[in-house]
Amino acid sequence: MIEKNKTLITKILLILVIYFRCNWGIVTKPTLGINLLVDVIAFAFAAILCWSNKKDFKESILNPAILWLILFQGLQFVYGHFGLFFDAKMYSMQYTIMTVLPALLAYELLWHNRDCLIEVLSDVGGIVILATFITNVCYDRLWLDALHGEFYRLGEVPGGTVIDTGNLYILMLIPMMYSILVERKVKRYIFQAIVGSVGILLAGSKSSVGPLIVVFAIMMIGASKDKKTMRRNIAIIAAVGVAGLVAIMVVPILYEVIGSRIVELFTQTGTTDYDLHTSTGQRMAVLAAFKAHFPESPIFGHGFYAFKSMPYSQLEEYVEDGVVMYRNIQTHMNFMELLFSFGFVGLICYYWFPIWETIKITVCKKGMSKLLGLSFLITFLSIDLGLDMFYKYMTPIYTYLLVYILIKKSSEK
Repeated sequence: MIEKNKTLITKILLILVIYFRCNWGIVTKPTLGINLLVDVIAFAFAAILCWSNKKDFKESILNPAILWLILFQGLQFVYGHFGLFFDAKMYSMQYTIMTVLPALLAYELLWHNRDCLIEVLSDVGGIVILATFITNVCYDRLWLDALHGEFYRLGEVPGGTVIDTGNLYILMLIPMMYSILVERKVKRYIFQAIVGSVGILLAGSKSSVGPLIVVFAIMMIGASKDKKTMRRNIAIIAAVGVAGLVAIMVVPILYEVIGSRIVELFTQTGTTDYDLHTSTGQRMAVLAAFKAHFPESPIFGHGFYAFKSMPYSQLEEYVEDGVVMYRNIQTHMNFMELLFSFGFVGLICYYWFPIWETIKITVCKKGMSKLLGLSFLITFLSIDLGLDMFYKYMTPIYTYLLVYILIKKSSEK
Protein backbone atom coordinates (compact mmCIF):
# COMPACT_ATOMS: atom_id res chain seq x y z
CA MET A 1 0.00 0.00 0.00
CA ILE A 2 2.68 2.51 1.04
CA GLU A 3 5.12 1.41 -1.67
CA LYS A 4 2.39 1.70 -4.29
CA ASN A 5 1.54 5.26 -3.24
CA LYS A 6 5.07 6.29 -2.23
CA THR A 7 5.41 9.03 -4.84
CA LEU A 8 1.99 10.57 -4.17
CA ILE A 9 2.51 10.61 -0.39
CA THR A 10 5.97 12.10 -0.90
CA LYS A 11 4.55 14.92 -3.03
CA ILE A 12 1.87 15.76 -0.44
CA LEU A 13 4.33 15.77 2.45
CA LEU A 14 6.91 17.85 0.57
CA ILE A 15 4.25 20.43 -0.28
CA LEU A 16 3.20 20.68 3.36
CA VAL A 17 6.77 20.79 4.73
CA ILE A 18 7.99 23.48 2.30
CA TYR A 19 4.80 25.55 2.27
CA PHE A 20 4.31 25.84 6.02
CA ARG A 21 7.99 26.39 6.88
CA CYS A 22 8.60 28.99 4.17
CA ASN A 23 5.23 30.76 4.23
CA TRP A 24 4.21 30.72 7.87
CA GLY A 25 7.50 30.39 9.71
CA ILE A 26 7.83 29.24 13.32
CA VAL A 27 7.78 32.47 15.33
CA THR A 28 4.30 31.96 16.84
CA LYS A 29 2.96 29.00 18.81
CA PRO A 30 0.24 28.09 16.26
CA THR A 31 2.65 28.12 13.30
CA LEU A 32 5.27 26.26 15.32
CA GLY A 33 2.65 23.64 16.19
CA ILE A 34 1.56 23.21 12.57
CA ASN A 35 5.14 22.88 11.37
CA LEU A 36 5.92 20.39 14.12
CA LEU A 37 2.86 18.29 13.23
CA VAL A 38 3.79 18.24 9.55
CA ASP A 39 7.39 17.35 10.38
CA VAL A 40 6.33 14.49 12.66
CA ILE A 41 4.15 12.99 9.91
CA ALA A 42 6.93 13.43 7.34
CA PHE A 43 9.43 11.88 9.77
CA ALA A 44 7.20 8.85 10.28
CA PHE A 45 6.83 8.29 6.54
CA ALA A 46 10.56 8.84 5.93
CA ALA A 47 11.30 6.30 8.68
CA ILE A 48 9.12 3.74 6.89
CA LEU A 49 10.96 4.36 3.62
CA CYS A 50 14.33 4.05 5.35
CA TRP A 51 13.31 0.84 7.13
CA SER A 52 12.10 -0.75 3.90
CA ASN A 53 15.41 -0.02 2.16
CA LYS A 54 18.19 0.06 4.72
CA LYS A 55 20.98 0.12 2.13
CA ASP A 56 19.53 3.23 0.49
CA PHE A 57 19.10 4.84 3.91
CA LYS A 58 22.72 4.13 4.79
CA GLU A 59 23.88 5.78 1.56
CA SER A 60 21.68 8.79 2.28
CA ILE A 61 23.39 9.57 5.60
CA LEU A 62 26.99 8.43 5.03
CA ASN A 63 28.07 10.97 2.45
CA PRO A 64 29.67 14.44 2.06
CA ALA A 65 26.28 16.20 2.21
CA ILE A 66 25.49 15.05 5.74
CA LEU A 67 29.11 15.60 6.80
CA TRP A 68 28.83 19.23 5.63
CA LEU A 69 25.57 19.69 7.51
CA ILE A 70 26.99 18.27 10.75
CA LEU A 71 30.23 20.27 10.55
CA PHE A 72 28.62 23.63 9.92
CA GLN A 73 25.75 23.16 12.36
CA GLY A 74 28.30 22.13 14.98
CA LEU A 75 30.36 25.27 14.35
CA GLN A 76 27.24 27.42 14.49
CA PHE A 77 26.14 25.77 17.75
CA VAL A 78 29.49 26.41 19.45
CA TYR A 79 29.53 30.08 18.41
CA GLY A 80 25.84 30.76 19.00
CA HIS A 81 24.98 28.68 22.06
CA PHE A 82 28.12 29.46 24.05
CA GLY A 83 28.43 33.07 22.85
CA LEU A 84 31.96 32.52 21.58
CA PHE A 85 33.79 35.87 21.15
CA PHE A 86 30.47 37.77 21.30
CA ASP A 87 27.00 36.85 22.55
CA ALA A 88 24.40 38.52 20.32
CA LYS A 89 21.69 36.38 21.97
CA MET A 90 20.28 35.45 18.56
CA TYR A 91 20.92 31.71 18.55
CA SER A 92 18.03 29.39 19.33
CA MET A 93 18.32 25.60 19.39
CA GLN A 94 14.57 25.26 18.80
CA TYR A 95 14.75 27.56 15.77
CA THR A 96 17.76 25.66 14.42
CA ILE A 97 16.06 22.28 14.76
CA MET A 98 12.87 23.55 13.12
CA THR A 99 14.95 24.92 10.24
CA VAL A 100 17.29 21.99 9.66
CA LEU A 101 14.72 19.24 10.25
CA PRO A 102 12.31 20.19 7.41
CA ALA A 103 15.19 20.41 4.94
CA LEU A 104 16.56 17.06 6.11
CA LEU A 105 13.14 15.42 5.84
CA ALA A 106 12.66 16.81 2.32
CA TYR A 107 16.09 15.44 1.40
CA GLU A 108 15.29 11.96 2.72
CA LEU A 109 11.93 11.85 0.94
CA LEU A 110 13.48 12.96 -2.34
CA TRP A 111 16.38 10.53 -1.92
CA HIS A 112 13.93 7.61 -1.91
CA ASN A 113 12.17 8.99 -5.01
CA ARG A 114 15.21 9.54 -7.22
CA ASP A 115 13.68 7.50 -10.02
CA CYS A 116 10.95 10.12 -10.56
CA LEU A 117 12.75 13.17 -9.18
CA ILE A 118 11.85 15.74 -11.83
CA GLU A 119 8.16 14.81 -11.69
CA VAL A 120 8.09 15.14 -7.90
CA LEU A 121 9.97 18.46 -7.89
CA SER A 122 7.83 19.95 -10.67
CA ASP A 123 4.50 18.91 -9.16
CA VAL A 124 5.52 20.03 -5.68
CA GLY A 125 6.94 23.32 -6.98
CA GLY A 126 3.77 24.11 -8.89
CA ILE A 127 1.48 23.62 -5.89
CA VAL A 128 3.81 25.51 -3.53
CA ILE A 129 3.93 28.46 -5.97
CA LEU A 130 0.13 28.62 -6.25
CA ALA A 131 -0.36 28.25 -2.49
CA THR A 132 2.27 30.93 -1.79
CA PHE A 133 0.71 33.35 -4.27
CA ILE A 134 -2.75 32.87 -2.74
CA THR A 135 -1.33 33.30 0.76
CA ASN A 136 0.36 36.53 -0.31
CA VAL A 137 -2.83 37.94 -1.89
CA CYS A 138 -4.80 37.15 1.28
CA TYR A 139 -2.14 38.42 3.71
CA ASP A 140 -0.38 41.37 2.06
CA ARG A 141 -2.52 44.50 2.51
CA LEU A 142 -0.49 46.33 -0.13
CA TRP A 143 -2.52 44.45 -2.75
CA LEU A 144 -5.45 46.79 -2.04
CA ASP A 145 -3.29 49.83 -2.78
CA ALA A 146 -1.80 48.13 -5.84
CA LEU A 147 -5.25 47.46 -7.26
CA HIS A 148 -5.93 51.21 -6.99
CA GLY A 149 -2.93 51.99 -9.18
CA GLU A 150 -0.22 52.50 -6.56
CA PHE A 151 2.99 50.58 -7.20
CA TYR A 152 4.45 48.44 -4.44
CA ARG A 153 6.61 45.36 -4.17
CA LEU A 154 4.23 42.50 -3.44
CA GLY A 155 5.01 39.13 -1.94
CA GLU A 156 5.02 39.35 1.84
CA VAL A 157 3.65 36.30 3.67
CA PRO A 158 3.27 35.65 7.42
CA GLY A 159 6.68 33.98 7.62
CA GLY A 160 8.66 35.88 5.02
CA THR A 161 9.38 39.16 3.25
CA VAL A 162 8.96 39.93 -0.45
CA ILE A 163 12.59 38.89 -0.97
CA ASP A 164 12.02 35.54 0.76
CA THR A 165 8.94 34.90 -1.37
CA GLY A 166 10.75 35.80 -4.59
CA ASN A 167 13.55 33.40 -3.67
CA LEU A 168 11.06 30.62 -2.91
CA TYR A 169 9.34 31.17 -6.26
CA ILE A 170 12.57 30.79 -8.25
CA LEU A 171 13.65 27.65 -6.35
CA MET A 172 10.26 26.02 -6.97
CA LEU A 173 10.21 27.24 -10.57
CA ILE A 174 13.54 25.74 -11.70
CA PRO A 175 12.34 22.10 -12.05
CA MET A 176 9.19 23.26 -13.86
CA MET A 177 11.27 25.27 -16.32
CA TYR A 178 13.15 22.07 -17.12
CA SER A 179 9.90 20.14 -17.55
CA ILE A 180 8.48 22.83 -19.86
CA LEU A 181 11.53 23.76 -21.94
CA VAL A 182 13.35 20.42 -22.10
CA GLU A 183 10.70 17.74 -21.58
CA ARG A 184 8.00 19.81 -23.38
CA LYS A 185 5.39 19.28 -20.65
CA VAL A 186 3.91 22.68 -21.38
CA LYS A 187 0.22 22.13 -20.62
CA ARG A 188 0.93 20.50 -17.27
CA TYR A 189 3.08 23.28 -15.82
CA ILE A 190 2.71 26.47 -17.86
CA PHE A 191 0.08 28.09 -15.61
CA GLN A 192 2.08 27.49 -12.42
CA ALA A 193 5.24 28.73 -14.16
CA ILE A 194 3.52 31.95 -15.25
CA VAL A 195 2.22 32.55 -11.71
CA GLY A 196 5.71 31.97 -10.31
CA SER A 197 7.33 34.31 -12.86
CA VAL A 198 4.75 37.03 -12.19
CA GLY A 199 5.31 36.56 -8.46
CA ILE A 200 9.06 37.08 -8.92
CA LEU A 201 8.49 40.28 -10.91
CA LEU A 202 6.02 41.61 -8.33
CA ALA A 203 8.46 40.84 -5.51
CA GLY A 204 11.04 42.98 -7.32
CA SER A 205 13.99 41.16 -5.78
CA LYS A 206 17.24 41.34 -7.74
CA SER A 207 18.29 38.02 -6.18
CA SER A 208 15.42 36.17 -7.91
CA VAL A 209 14.86 38.25 -11.07
CA GLY A 210 18.46 37.75 -12.21
CA PRO A 211 18.43 33.95 -11.77
CA LEU A 212 15.07 33.75 -13.57
CA ILE A 213 16.75 35.10 -16.70
CA VAL A 214 19.90 33.00 -16.27
CA VAL A 215 17.98 29.77 -15.62
CA PHE A 216 15.81 30.41 -18.69
CA ALA A 217 19.00 30.72 -20.74
CA ILE A 218 20.49 27.54 -19.23
CA MET A 219 17.34 25.54 -19.98
CA MET A 220 17.02 26.88 -23.52
CA ILE A 221 20.62 25.99 -24.29
CA GLY A 222 20.19 22.62 -22.60
CA ALA A 223 17.15 21.91 -24.77
CA SER A 224 19.19 22.42 -27.97
CA LYS A 225 19.69 19.15 -29.83
CA ASP A 226 21.85 20.49 -32.68
CA LYS A 227 23.73 23.61 -33.79
CA LYS A 228 20.76 25.00 -35.70
CA THR A 229 18.50 24.72 -32.66
CA MET A 230 21.26 26.17 -30.49
CA ARG A 231 21.55 29.28 -32.69
CA ARG A 232 17.77 29.70 -32.70
CA ASN A 233 17.56 29.36 -28.92
CA ILE A 234 20.40 31.84 -28.38
CA ALA A 235 18.52 34.31 -30.58
CA ILE A 236 15.37 33.72 -28.50
CA ILE A 237 17.34 34.26 -25.27
CA ALA A 238 18.78 37.53 -26.61
CA ALA A 239 15.36 38.74 -27.79
CA VAL A 240 13.70 37.88 -24.48
CA GLY A 241 16.54 39.55 -22.57
CA VAL A 242 16.32 42.78 -24.56
CA ALA A 243 12.51 42.84 -24.42
CA GLY A 244 12.59 42.19 -20.68
CA LEU A 245 15.11 44.96 -20.04
CA VAL A 246 13.09 47.43 -22.10
CA ALA A 247 9.90 46.45 -20.28
CA ILE A 248 11.58 46.85 -16.88
CA MET A 249 12.79 50.33 -17.76
CA VAL A 250 9.64 51.51 -19.59
CA VAL A 251 6.56 49.87 -18.03
CA PRO A 252 5.74 51.96 -14.91
CA ILE A 253 4.92 49.13 -12.51
CA LEU A 254 8.00 47.13 -13.55
CA TYR A 255 10.23 50.19 -13.28
CA GLU A 256 8.85 50.98 -9.84
CA VAL A 257 9.50 47.52 -8.38
CA ILE A 258 12.60 46.44 -10.37
CA GLY A 259 13.99 49.07 -12.76
CA SER A 260 14.42 51.80 -10.17
CA ARG A 261 16.40 49.39 -8.00
CA ILE A 262 18.71 48.52 -10.89
CA VAL A 263 19.32 52.24 -11.51
CA GLU A 264 19.83 52.67 -7.77
CA LEU A 265 22.50 49.97 -7.83
CA PHE A 266 24.56 51.88 -10.41
CA THR A 267 24.08 55.32 -8.83
CA GLN A 268 25.08 54.10 -5.35
CA THR A 269 28.13 52.09 -6.45
CA GLY A 270 31.41 53.93 -5.99
CA THR A 271 30.02 56.77 -3.87
CA THR A 272 30.72 57.42 -0.19
CA ASP A 273 27.60 59.55 0.24
CA TYR A 274 25.26 56.66 0.96
CA ASP A 275 21.50 57.07 0.77
CA LEU A 276 20.47 55.21 3.92
CA HIS A 277 16.80 55.33 2.90
CA THR A 278 17.45 52.75 0.16
CA SER A 279 18.47 49.11 0.48
CA THR A 280 21.34 49.60 -1.99
CA GLY A 281 22.64 52.64 -0.10
CA GLN A 282 22.49 50.72 3.17
CA ARG A 283 24.34 47.77 1.65
CA MET A 284 27.08 50.01 0.31
CA ALA A 285 27.44 51.50 3.80
CA VAL A 286 27.51 47.99 5.31
CA LEU A 287 30.26 46.99 2.88
CA ALA A 288 32.34 50.00 3.92
CA ALA A 289 31.88 49.16 7.62
CA PHE A 290 32.74 45.52 6.94
CA LYS A 291 35.96 46.45 5.14
CA ALA A 292 36.97 48.68 8.05
CA HIS A 293 36.32 46.19 10.86
CA PHE A 294 36.59 42.64 9.47
CA PRO A 295 40.44 42.70 9.67
CA GLU A 296 40.13 43.02 13.46
CA SER A 297 39.39 39.26 13.66
CA PRO A 298 39.68 37.63 10.22
CA ILE A 299 40.43 34.00 11.16
CA PHE A 300 37.74 33.13 13.71
CA GLY A 301 35.41 36.12 13.30
CA HIS A 302 33.74 38.38 15.83
CA GLY A 303 31.00 36.01 17.00
CA PHE A 304 27.59 34.75 15.88
CA TYR A 305 25.71 37.65 14.21
CA ALA A 306 28.00 40.14 15.95
CA PHE A 307 27.83 42.78 13.22
CA LYS A 308 24.28 43.88 14.06
CA SER A 309 25.28 44.59 17.67
CA MET A 310 28.20 46.84 16.75
CA PRO A 311 27.76 50.65 16.93
CA TYR A 312 28.96 51.05 13.34
CA SER A 313 26.01 48.94 12.08
CA GLN A 314 23.48 51.75 12.72
CA LEU A 315 22.97 52.24 9.01
CA GLU A 316 19.21 52.18 8.43
CA GLU A 317 17.76 55.67 8.53
CA TYR A 318 14.13 56.26 9.51
CA VAL A 319 11.98 59.08 10.85
CA GLU A 320 10.03 58.81 14.10
CA ASP A 321 7.89 61.74 15.30
CA GLY A 322 9.75 64.02 12.92
CA VAL A 323 13.15 62.97 14.27
CA VAL A 324 15.72 61.22 12.05
CA MET A 325 16.92 58.05 13.78
CA TYR A 326 19.11 55.05 12.92
CA ARG A 327 18.75 51.36 13.68
CA ASN A 328 21.28 48.54 13.59
CA ILE A 329 21.15 46.20 10.61
CA GLN A 330 22.75 42.93 9.53
CA THR A 331 25.06 42.67 6.55
CA HIS A 332 22.31 41.15 4.37
CA MET A 333 24.92 39.17 2.47
CA ASN A 334 25.73 35.56 3.26
CA PHE A 335 29.44 35.84 2.46
CA MET A 336 29.98 38.90 4.67
CA GLU A 337 27.85 37.60 7.55
CA LEU A 338 29.76 34.32 7.57
CA LEU A 339 33.12 36.09 7.46
CA PHE A 340 32.22 38.59 10.17
CA SER A 341 30.63 35.96 12.43
CA PHE A 342 33.00 33.01 11.98
CA GLY A 343 35.94 34.37 9.98
CA PHE A 344 37.65 32.40 7.24
CA VAL A 345 37.07 29.24 9.29
CA GLY A 346 33.30 29.64 8.97
CA LEU A 347 33.41 30.64 5.32
CA ILE A 348 35.38 27.52 4.42
CA CYS A 349 33.22 25.32 6.65
CA TYR A 350 30.08 26.52 4.86
CA TYR A 351 31.19 26.86 1.25
CA TRP A 352 33.50 23.86 0.75
CA PHE A 353 30.48 21.70 0.00
CA PRO A 354 28.77 23.99 -2.58
CA ILE A 355 32.16 24.40 -4.29
CA TRP A 356 32.63 20.62 -4.33
CA GLU A 357 29.11 20.25 -5.76
CA THR A 358 29.83 22.84 -8.45
CA ILE A 359 32.89 20.89 -9.58
CA LYS A 360 30.99 17.60 -9.55
CA ILE A 361 27.95 18.92 -11.40
CA THR A 362 30.11 20.68 -14.00
CA VAL A 363 31.80 17.43 -15.03
CA CYS A 364 28.48 15.55 -15.21
CA LYS A 365 27.28 14.56 -18.65
CA LYS A 366 24.69 16.86 -20.21
CA GLY A 367 21.26 16.01 -18.87
CA MET A 368 18.73 16.74 -16.15
CA SER A 369 21.18 16.55 -13.25
CA LYS A 370 23.61 18.98 -14.84
CA LEU A 371 21.00 21.54 -15.94
CA LEU A 372 19.11 21.51 -12.63
CA GLY A 373 22.26 21.41 -10.53
CA LEU A 374 23.86 24.38 -12.28
CA SER A 375 20.58 26.30 -12.14
CA PHE A 376 20.20 25.77 -8.38
CA LEU A 377 23.84 26.62 -7.62
CA ILE A 378 23.85 29.78 -9.75
CA THR A 379 20.55 30.85 -8.20
CA PHE A 380 21.93 30.47 -4.69
CA LEU A 381 25.03 32.43 -5.57
CA SER A 382 22.68 35.31 -6.42
CA ILE A 383 20.55 34.78 -3.31
CA ASP A 384 23.62 34.73 -1.06
CA LEU A 385 24.65 38.13 -2.43
CA GLY A 386 21.39 39.61 -1.18
CA LEU A 387 20.63 37.83 2.11
CA ASP A 388 22.34 36.09 5.02
CA MET A 389 20.88 32.61 4.47
CA PHE A 390 22.95 30.27 6.64
CA TYR A 391 20.90 30.43 9.87
CA LYS A 392 17.36 31.68 9.28
CA TYR A 393 16.29 29.69 6.23
CA MET A 394 15.73 26.03 5.37
CA THR A 395 16.09 26.69 1.63
CA PRO A 396 19.92 26.65 1.41
CA ILE A 397 20.12 23.32 3.24
CA TYR A 398 17.27 21.95 1.12
CA THR A 399 18.90 23.15 -2.10
CA TYR A 400 22.43 21.94 -1.43
CA LEU A 401 21.16 18.53 -0.31
CA LEU A 402 18.96 18.38 -3.43
CA VAL A 403 21.96 19.12 -5.65
CA TYR A 404 23.77 16.23 -3.98
CA ILE A 405 20.84 13.96 -4.91
CA LEU A 406 21.18 15.15 -8.51
CA ILE A 407 24.90 14.28 -8.43
CA LYS A 408 24.06 10.86 -7.01
CA LYS A 409 21.39 10.30 -9.67
CA SER A 410 23.84 11.25 -12.42
CA SER A 411 26.45 8.80 -11.12
CA GLU A 412 23.86 5.99 -10.99
CA LYS A 413 23.18 6.40 -14.70
